[in-house]
Amino acid sequence: MKIGLILFVFLIIGFIYGYDWTPVDQVLENAVKEKAFPGCTALVGSSEGVIYAKPFGYYTYGLPAPVTHTNPAVQMDTMYDLASLTKVVATTTAVMQFYQRGELDLNTKLIDPKLLGEKYNNNGKDQITVRNLLLHNAGFPPDPVPDYWNKTFGCPEAQKYYPPEDFNCRAKIYSSVMTQTLIYPTGSKYIYSDLSMITMMYVVGKLAHDLKYITPEDLDPICVANSSINVNDLNGLEQCYYEAYVRIFVLSPLNTQRTMFRPNVSLWGDCSPTENDTWFRHQVIEGFVHDGNAYIMGGISGHAGLFSISQDLGYLMEKLVFAPEDSNYVNKTTVELFTTIYNETQSSRALGWDTNLENYYCGDLSQKTFCHTGFTGTSICADPTRKLYAILLTARVYPTRENNLIRKVRTQFGTAVQQVFDQDEKNN
Repeated sequence: MKIGLILFVFLIIGFIYGYDWTPVDQVLENAVKEKAFPGCTALVGSSEGVIYAKPFGYYTYGLPAPVTHTNPAVQMDTMYDLASLTKVVATTTAVMQFYQRGELDLNTKLIDPKLLGEKYNNNGKDQITVRNLLLHNAGFPPDPVPDYWNKTFGCPEAQKYYPPEDFNCRAKIYSSVMTQTLIYPTGSKYIYSDLSMITMMYVVGKLAHDLKYITPEDLDPICVANSSINVNDLNGLEQCYYEAYVRIFVLSPLNTQRTMFRPNVSLWGDCSPTENDTWFRHQVIEGFVHDGNAYIMGGISGHAGLFSISQDLGYLMEKLVFAPEDSNYVNKTTVELFTTIYNETQSSRALGWDTNLENYYCGDLSQKTFCHTGFTGTSICADPTRKLYAILLTARVYPTRENNLIRKVRTQFGTAVQQVFDQDEKNN
């Protein structure tokens, strides 16, 4: 079914159920006018199905986008760099599946031979569990120090003025993760860290390989190019097994149309541009990942790298928000475990997901709302009390990350969705 026809059906559904989405339209129209972002797509779903889906604005603020040399209006099939939504859409969902099948205990230490093994047992990391990674209290700094893309880290490609997106630094990055040091004792403190989900990528990849969910034939040829696959010592190829697992077991069952790592160059013109990178890649980014660490990793990581459209994310949220107990994808009990706040005295985090405890991601949606954001300007909010989810995809970092108006817009968007939905419920 064409995207335009899908949008028409969504609008008809909204009309049938009597929603007046004017407040939501106003929030997003004003956001574009105030240059919180040049354009966006928004989608809202409930037990009735998708009840709102609409694009706003353009790719840029008037300048031609790099790939097409035009400035297209945003469409519902415009692809956005999800940034840290990758952590929940791809990585956490994969972990949920291994957990549900009884193949991964969340209290398992990473030094267990079934996970990262003895080579991870250094620099005080012997107490880190899968649960610590999901809660961001393993003891890591927020980011690698130095960042993998930083010349001082030593990746050869990063020394180039136009560094290519490839996997030539895989071994060095893998070694860095294995020998990562801590900045506080494991479990003692919450610090949101990309290193948690970078590490989890290797855990997922190891399980996918060892449990034979993924065979060498399933791997992306580009990911394994110039690599020899050693079944006894992957040495970083867990990254490729992770990507294949996500592609085959997380995304394929959803029948996603445009959700992937490393979009083919033929799709770059359909991707909303992100930042004007003047310090690393020396160009306006379009079609390849914004996050510098994910880029130098080859565009595949557990913390960033996924591209998607709002409809595809809606398919995932349908699976999570309305999960039956007998679901082989993820069931109701698993979803509740991973989306319920774990330790309020330490943070608002659930397992992988965050929550709306402080009402700053999702406005006046309930505090039980599970949610996550991405640095590029993306967000998902799912309210289990209302059986409602709201997705907002933007490129707020265009042309610069210094634009921080997105925080206000996210709150306004969530509150407007809540008000429209509750008013309709009240009227009916």
